[in-house]
This record gives sequence, structure tokens and C-alpha cells, in this order.
Amino acid sequence: MVNFKLNKQTKKQVLRHLAILAGAVAISIVFSLVLMQRILHPGIWNMLLLTFIQLELFIYLGNRFFKSVNPDSAGAVKKTIIRLVLFYFVVLLIASALFLALFTWHFWRSGASFSEFIPSLLHSELHSFFTAAGIGFALGALFFFYTQWADTVKRMQKLREEKLIFQYETLKTQVNPHFLFNSLNTLSSLLNSDPALSDKFIHKLSAVYRYVLENQEKDLVPLAAEMEFVKDFFYLQKIRDGEKIKLKIDFEESSAAKIIPVSLQMLVENAIKHNVATRKEPLLITIHFEGMDKLAVRNDLRQRMQLAASSQIGLKNLNERCRLILNREVETQETADEFIVKVPLKLNDQSK
Repeated sequence: MVNFKLNKQTKKQVLRHLAILAGAVAISIVFSLVLMQRILHPGIWNMLLLTFIQLELFIYLGNRFFKSVNPDSAGAVKKTIIRLVLFYFVVLLIASALFLALFTWHFWRSGASFSEFIPSLLHSELHSFFTAAGIGFALGALFFFYTQWADTVKRMQKLREEKLIFQYETLKTQVNPHFLFNSLNTLSSLLNSDPALSDKFIHKLSAVYRYVLENQEKDLVPLAAEMEFVKDFFYLQKIRDGEKIKLKIDFEESSAAKIIPVSLQMLVENAIKHNVATRKEPLLITIHFEGMDKLAVRNDLRQRMQLAASSQIGLKNLNERCRLILNREVETQETADEFIVKVPLKLNDQSK
């Protein structure tokens, strides 16, 4: 016996197509009753097939037309109305082309003379089609616009909330007594033992703060800038922990991809904070590409017996921001020896 097991994404697609089919059946029944005063008539199957194809195209084109709607942008209402009108005429034109193609196919199969094509077309259900399509697409376009606009507003509100949480967590980390104590304690030691190194430490520390302050409100930053920030942060940790920690960057840093700001640094910091590191067994953190559009951060898994107090919100917040901004999620994987987090990237050729 063959066992068909669908993944979550495939199930979602199947359910979507079934819902569209159910909608096509409902619409065909309604218009058959209104225009023909009966459900079963010679053109019911053509109507059903045409309606199903039109709904599939309608939803696909609607997503393409309205997915980048930004209610907060200048002239958003005017631009959206123009898109709505354009969307309506595009789907009506495509529906008319489909109707004409379907009619031509049936006409050819009937074996009638070509001279009868135009009269047959005019005497067919052309008027009924345009009435149904015109009213149906008008109502559908308005409904689709409303749902897309409402969904966009909801997503933007959610993103604002996630940004506030991110900024709060970032600020809290900056003023954390342990963070300040460790930084000042390290700097104090360097001032006495190595003044030249202390000057470099101060520059790196200021670079870390400057990066956070300049980018905490941005959706995406260049990957190269994030990597420089990670290296500056790791440098500060390296001064304190010495040979206990190691960072390996296993890719060309010239990539023009973009990434959620402060994401890699947070993962590196979590790896250091939650795992045991010694000079005999240093903690290795590796950053490398996973495919073309994901960056993996992996570290040796040697969890501390008593973990430092944590809000446990950092990774969840990062995942939510990736979902809202990139429409993708963070992937985590834990093995017996490693903990791996894969962060999505935005490539230059991806749509804005």
C-alpha cells in the first residue's frame, strides 16, 4: 500500500486549490440560476471550467498587483486605486481571451463553416459571459483589495511591534550591568597593561554601539556591513576570553545580499553565553552559506550546567522579523555536537 504523505506547504497548496474549486462551483451555480433560471444547462461545464481558471488567475495576479502595497507611503490611496482599476481590466481582458479560446475550440470541434464563426459567437452566451465576468470581477477585485489592504496593515503593525521589542532588547543589552562591567573591566586592565590595545578596544566598542544605533530601525542591511559588525563584536569578546573562542567565516564576504540587522551578532553572542569554552577545548563558531539565500551560524554544543538568565525572546523575535520582512522563517537544528541556525537572506535579484 502506497503511503502519500504531504508536507505542510503542499497541504496548504492543495487546500487552496480545493477552496478555489469550491468557489468556482458556487459562482457557477449562482450565475446559472440568475441567468438561466436553472443549474444544469448545456454550458454549465464550460462555465465551471472557465470560472475555475479565472479564479486561479485572479488570485495569482491579485497577489502580484497588491503584495507591495504600503499604506504609509506617500499617495498610497491614489496609487492603490490605479492598481485596482488596472487589475480589473487586466483580469477582464484575460477572461475574455480564455472565453474566446474555449468558444473557438468548441466551434472547431463542431465542424461548422468558418463563415459562421462571428454569427455563432454573437449568438452564443457572450452577453451572459460579460455580465457575469464584469460584475463578478468588480466585486471580487474590491473584496480582494480590501483583504490585501487589511492584511498589509496588520503585517506592518506586527512589524512595528517586533521592531519595538527588538529595540527594547537591544537597549537592555547595552545597559546590562554585566555587559558594562565586563567591557569596563577589560578596558581597565588594558589601560594598565597595553595602552595601544586599549585604544583599539575603545574604537571597536564605539563601532559596535554606532552600528546598533544606526541600524536598529532598518529592515535590512548589507551582509558585508553585518559581518564587519560581527567581527568587531567578536574582537571585544576575544580580548576577554582569549583562545577560549574561535570564529570561522567560511565564505566570500563580497556578497551583495542583505540580512536582518544585528541577527548574526545575536547568534554569536548566544553561542558564547550558553556554551562552555576553555583553552583546551575552545568553542568554535562557524558562519557559512547554506545554499544561495541562507546563512548558517553553527557552534559546538557544550551547554553550561547553569545557563545565564535569558528572556528567550531573541531568537523568536528574529524569526518573526524574518517572517514579516522576508516572508521566510529562521531554521534551527540541534545535533549531538552542534547547534545550527540558518538565517534567510535577500538577494539582489529577488523582488522588492
